[in-house]
Amino acid sequence: MKDECIMDAQQKRQQASAPLPTESDYDQYFERVTRVAARALNLPISVVCLDRLGQPEVIGTCGSGRDVVSHMETYYCRTLQCEEPFIVRDALSDAELAQWPLATGESGIRFFAGIALRLPCGKPIGMLCVMHSMPRRFTRQQRQMLVDLGQMIEHEIGLRKLDSPDRLQVLQAIDRLQAQHALYVETFQRTPVAIAHIGPDWEWRHMNDACVKFFAHSRAPLTKTNIPDLLDASDRTKLEQAVQTLKRGRGVEVITLDVTFRLRNRQSKPARVQVALKQTTSTRDGGWLFVIHDTQAEQREKSARNAREAALHRGAHEASEGLRRAHEQLTVAERQLETTRVDLRAIGDNLPVLVAYVDGEQRFRFANSTHREWLGLDPEEIVGRLTHEVLDADYFAAIEPYVQRVLNGERVEYEVRATLNGSGRVLRGVLVPRRVHDQSADGYYLLVQDVTERRALLARLRHQVFHDALTGLPNRRSFLDRLEEACAAGADGVAAVLFIDLDGFKAVNDKYGHQCGDKVLVEAARRISRCVRGEDLVARYAGDEFTVLLTGPAIDRAALERIARAILRTLSQPMTFGAKVVQLSASIGMRLRDQAVSLSGEALLRAADAAMYCAKVAGKARIVVHELHDSRTGMPG
Repeated sequence: MKDECIMDAQQKRQQASAPLPTESDYDQYFERVTRVAARALNLPISVVCLDRLGQPEVIGTCGSGRDVVSHMETYYCRTLQCEEPFIVRDALSDAELAQWPLATGESGIRFFAGIALRLPCGKPIGMLCVMHSMPRRFTRQQRQMLVDLGQMIEHEIGLRKLDSPDRLQVLQAIDRLQAQHALYVETFQRTPVAIAHIGPDWEWRHMNDACVKFFAHSRAPLTKTNIPDLLDASDRTKLEQAVQTLKRGRGVEVITLDVTFRLRNRQSKPARVQVALKQTTSTRDGGWLFVIHDTQAEQREKSARNAREAALHRGAHEASEGLRRAHEQLTVAERQLETTRVDLRAIGDNLPVLVAYVDGEQRFRFANSTHREWLGLDPEEIVGRLTHEVLDADYFAAIEPYVQRVLNGERVEYEVRATLNGSGRVLRGVLVPRRVHDQSADGYYLLVQDVTERRALLARLRHQVFHDALTGLPNRRSFLDRLEEACAAGADGVAAVLFIDLDGFKAVNDKYGHQCGDKVLVEAARRISRCVRGEDLVARYAGDEFTVLLTGPAIDRAALERIARAILRTLSQPMTFGAKVVQLSASIGMRLRDQAVSLSGEALLRAADAAMYCAKVAGKARIVVHELHDSRTGMPG
């Protein structure tokens, strides 16, 4: 193997078209790159080396002396032969590498990960690597980050070989490409549709959060399963045939399949899958793009959306009918305007909306009596004045873009928040261009309806859906939604979940009645809320059960436990309601997220519930922390 590497180095030396810059040209930049690599990948040693007459010469290092390169010849040769990163989890498990001084010598390197640096033509010119003295795992995200850092170094080497004017243009082009790439990555991750890049070997290359959520799986275990293994035989055959069709081309760019995936919980999930060949010039990035639509979820969303829209339509039906009738009446009045202004005034004054005609110079030519009620001005005072002289400034500014559109001949509807005569309102308006004998618009008709109360009603209804009527706390539905959002945020989301059950609450209802029991629940909700931070969430889960979501990466376990103990203490203090004194305690189950970041919100809550049950069994009035491997640890109050 060593002789092959030496021969390969001689061939590279013969192919070199121009010497690379000296090491002094690279010190500052590449020293920074190695520091970034070591920190980003959480590994102590990082080295960048370039090919010098067939031998690796270090140009940047972090965490190790430059003499380590003298023992990396085999690693260097094998890295340059690989298109993908060359990963050695444990050198002592490799018969060849275990004999080399890098593993057996004083440095004792066991883990190695390297990526070849190449010119645009594909010729290898060096290596970026990271090392550790202990065996390590190397995740797909770390692998991609190593590839990205290698590409940054390749760009820098290429730029340093350019003349100054060309270098500036290339840097500008790279900035534009990086901005486009950042936009692509953000769009890829944030889109609610499941998207994945599958390599030619059927392995997962990239997947967005929606894809992980679709398969109800954590990211790391999912990448260990090839996508055909999630299908039955018939669907797998359809997928393979579709891929072959895409490979052959023949004018087919995207193929859509209806398949059923088998999830890890042994449930089946139907989906509509769109497959496209990933266009790339790199063998690293080849394969296929999969867009996976959850047909069941889409149907549920469609049904829910239809139900919401039906509810909103029912609530707005009466007002919409009134506005429709007003518009129809206004249309009739327009045709009769020249012959009967008296009729127009009678119609306009009796409508519960603002009705006006504004000419092309933005002057009021007609205003109904509703203006007196809404603006405090008689219609006679308004006619002849400019719109900005009559309307409040914020309302005028809000509708100005719509006015420009109606003056261009377009019928416009809008809904804005504005102030009229010192009163804040939500206004829904219609602007209709005025035409005489099919000429261009020489003004417009204005109809405005006050929908403030209707919007407030909808807001109250939404609040009732997500909050408990008795305590005012978020309800179970709201808590579960917030918990899933926090779990999706990763380490910055959930810190811990608490499940709280009041001990002896049934006896309170039996002794004092349900009215007193309701007061106890309200007081318990208030006490629990006072023990948590502003960013935390307290919810009434059901009956006398409460849940708490503690969030944020900055809070440690001791602080979390102090909050739980504070809740336990405050709930054990007597509650006084007139002559009635209620003495309760609470059983609290607690699940910390930092020990199982990959757990879903449902799993965290289930673990906290199980810990609460253990607290009940152990004698109540205590806290039990659900640890790893389903063990529970009691915690004193």
